[in-house]
Amino acid sequence: MDRREFVLGSATLGGASALLASASAGAAPLAMANASGSAAADAFTGLLQELAAVQAEYLSPRYGITRVEDLAEGQRLLLHLLNTALDFWLEADPERPVWTAYQAPTRKLLGDNPDALYYFTPVRGDRGYRIRGNLAGATFTSFTVEGGSAAGAAAGRSTAALDDTGMEVAVDGSFEIIASATRPARGNWLPLAADSGQITTRHYFESRDYVANRRGFEIPLTIEPLDPVPPAKAPDDAEIARRIGDVARFVRAMMHLTLGSAASAEARPAWFSTVPNRFTPPQRWTSETGYGNLHAHYCAAPFVLMPDDALLIEGELPPCRFANVVLWNRYMQSFDYTRRRVSLNRAQMTLGDGGSYRIVVAHRDPGLPNWLDTEGRASGLMYWRFLLATAEVATPRARVVKFTGLT
Repeated sequence: MDRREFVLGSATLGGASALLASASAGAAPLAMANASGSAAADAFTGLLQELAAVQAEYLSPRYGITRVEDLAEGQRLLLHLLNTALDFWLEADPERPVWTAYQAPTRKLLGDNPDALYYFTPVRGDRGYRIRGNLAGATFTSFTVEGGSAAGAAAGRSTAALDDTGMEVAVDGSFEIIASATRPARGNWLPLAADSGQITTRHYFESRDYVANRRGFEIPLTIEPLDPVPPAKAPDDAEIARRIGDVARFVRAMMHLTLGSAASAEARPAWFSTVPNRFTPPQRWTSETGYGNLHAHYCAAPFVLMPDDALLIEGELPPCRFANVVLWNRYMQSFDYTRRRVSLNRAQMTLGDGGSYRIVVAHRDPGLPNWLDTEGRASGLMYWRFLLATAEVATPRARVVKFTGLT
């Protein structure tokens, strides 16, 4: 949710058209199941109806989505959200939590980041848990607790955060954290509030490659309840119906965070510019908005470029733990980082004196350092992250130039 980081989206760009056209083919079997009195069958029918309703409501001209390309890409977003919901919520158990990877090269939502790995686990505010793990070479590691996010609902706020600067960490990078409502006698503590619904982890890497592309690489993490619980009972009809409802709730909530909130000017952060090719001053994430990294400054803007244009972005990086800039589509999904350079961190940038940078956003390779590949897209979003900055974060300066005039 960093990603997973910027969850308010943007109303400045476009996405999707038709899903579930074949749902009618299953109408007879579903009707038979419903006649048997199955709550799970009713919930499954409700999920199909909710997916169609979400598509009709959000992937529409109401949210500026009219182009065929945007409609098609919006369909992919909806399927990515469904994929995530099934992975998270169909088997989620806050009594016996496990960590689940949030994003992948083939599953993107809520502002994914090629330079980071994210994990999620459901929790209860009235329970206690022991988390064990290792920094695994990450440039930055943090744990954030989201409130109001139980049962597939969207988080309303970030209730607590703990990062590696405030943690006791062994020489080999290993650590242990107690997540609970009351502080333990010693060691690392992650406070849980009454409405705590999930814990999200963030593991940033500043390296020449994208950590998200490392096949088979995972952060070693475990979580277990402080008070032992017996094995879960096999889910019955009512329990499976409840879980399917959580899946449907998550899809709608994430679609609203991606597109719906952008319809309200009041909901859009001041650091997210709505003027193409122009950034507003970076600001810290606030705890009231949920799903954000409380240790980061953010800065974002849309880009719009004609075929013979390029965008020059210039500025000075602040002293900080981590910094990068990523290109997204209008749905806060990164461009294809498995085959293209669509993101730059400090290890990938060619920098000048004092951390100065000059980045080129262009449709083709200009033969200059720090090129961000637009994939030939006329528009998209540019998103900066600056973690644990120890000085003022300067606003990136951007201007459109002719591609042939680049030097």
